[in-house]
Amino acid sequence: MSFFDRLAGGPGNLQQGDYQDWNQMVGSAPPDQFGRAAYGAIRQVDPQEYYQHTEPGFGGTDPFGALAPQQRGGLAQSLLGTLFNRGVDQQQIMQGAGLGTLDPNRMSPQDLAALSQWTQQNHPQAFGYTATQYQQQPDVLHSLLGNKALMLTAAALGAKYLSERSRGG
Repeated sequence: MSFFDRLAGGPGNLQQGDYQDWNQMVGSAPPDQFGRAAYGAIRQVDPQEYYQHTEPGFGGTDPFGALAPQQRGGLAQSLLGTLFNRGVDQQQIMQGAGLGTLDPNRMSPQDLAALSQWTQQNHPQAFGYTATQYQQQPDVLHSLLGNKALMLTAAALGAKYLSERSRGG
């Protein structure tokens, strides 16, 4: 099974050497390029498909529940911080995403799923900045972006790398 097959299968399928492969191929991209690629990728994912990826229990998966509590809280904090920095107010987030709390450490996997689903539909640019904070952590990125967006991000970065290399840049 290749690295990409294991990555597509979810964080539980990754092996120790895969993190090194990820960092060589994708993790070494400049953060601004990585963020643009992640933003472009999440915009290409249909909201219903993203819902199916993030919704706990849908299809027997729970990508945010699979993260350690501190990873989940950190991811929620990153996403919320990005939204706040973009001028989105707390009330808008709570009402839009249907949340009872904005405390990242008290958010359940369901809360984080609702937040990420609402963000994908209303503020997808927040994914670019948030993704750069987890550029070295493919397991967290998989939970946030899902298979399709993660593969599109990697493909976009690979295409850019090959294009620059062929031009001698």
